Amino acid sequence: MADAEIPDQKLNFEQNELVLCFHGPLLYEAKILKAENWGPNDSDSGDTGPHYYVHYKGWKKTWDEWVPEERVVKHNEANLIRQKQLKDTYSNKKKKPAKTIYKLEEQNKGSDFSESSLKHQGEETDSEDRNDTESQEDQLQRENQERGKKRKKINEDEDEEEEFMNRLEIKILLPESLKVKLIDDWENVTRNNALLKLPRKYTVAEILNEYLDFKHNPIAVTASNLKPDKDDIHSEVVQGIKIYFDKTLGNILLYAEERQQYVNIRKQFLDKENSEIYGAEHLLRLFVELPRLLAHTTMDQAATETLEEHLIDFLKFLQKNEDRYFAETEYERHGMLPPKIQKATGKKICGYINMSERE
Repeated sequence: MADAEIPDQKLNFEQNELVLCFHGPLLYEAKILKAENWGPNDSDSGDTGPHYYVHYKGWKKTWDEWVPEERVVKHNEANLIRQKQLKDTYSNKKKKPAKTIYKLEEQNKGSDFSESSLKHQGEETDSEDRNDTESQEDQLQRENQERGKKRKKINEDEDEEEEFMNRLEIKILLPESLKVKLIDDWENVTRNNALLKLPRKYTVAEILNEYLDFKHNPIAVTASNLKPDKDDIHSEVVQGIKIYFDKTLGNILLYAEERQQYVNIRKQFLDKENSEIYGAEHLLRLFVELPRLLAHTTMDQAATETLEEHLIDFLKFLQKNEDRYFAETEYERHGMLPPKIQKATGKKICGYINMSERE
């Protein structure tokens, strides 16, 4: 991906190196498969500097990803202790509302693991292990008890990690006709040099409001096979979609060809949210990214299943009205862009399709 390197930025990690990598609030063992120094045109988001393509140990290959260097730390004793402390902290806070991934990462990176603190921990362990007055039989019994505690702790850690991984498996599969819309949109933007007219005729906010109006119709609720919402879960889900869209559009939902248009349109409509400007095409891209975004939450199995049901129901609504919300005539041609940018965006759409077809 790195067609143009930035010589003054050193790569601090190497290919095939075993590291610890942040994913959500926790650190996980990972192996670096590729190490590259990105230039301004090497990614859709415009990110630059050292980036690493990592595989998380024990995870499916579908979770392999490019990460910036600030998410990677050395695999050493200090950071292994840091990993354990983060897991303990996460375990204690599981029943509390989850903080955002961005706040948690900032807190984690501010942690201080000095050499003196590590030495102090080692001295405490040594003092527990040594007891010159113990009989050989008592010492053997104590060591057996300690091994039992360690095995129990390992099992508890494995159960906790398995629970976390299960939450990562939220599935949002796009209907076939919407996959076609996703590909058509990518081809229009990156191959045909055409951009959508903005603001869209039907904005994300309008689509979400129409869905709510539809779901508040008792006949529609019965037809969708969803249970009536005593607490109006539909409104909560719609509000969540809107928040995610407004926050992520500028960072992860745009192709490189669209970034200048985004800068211009934001200057033109300072009083509007992204959901009041962009439409179904960009909303569809969000649904492909949602599994990764939702992996950072601490929902239990029941909440995850309920959310999946409502997101799938919304996609059915979007599919039913696709002729209104998606319009081929809403694209305008723009100037040619360098092949390097087209190459980078080509990798992005492949990621979209692969993620939408995850099993």
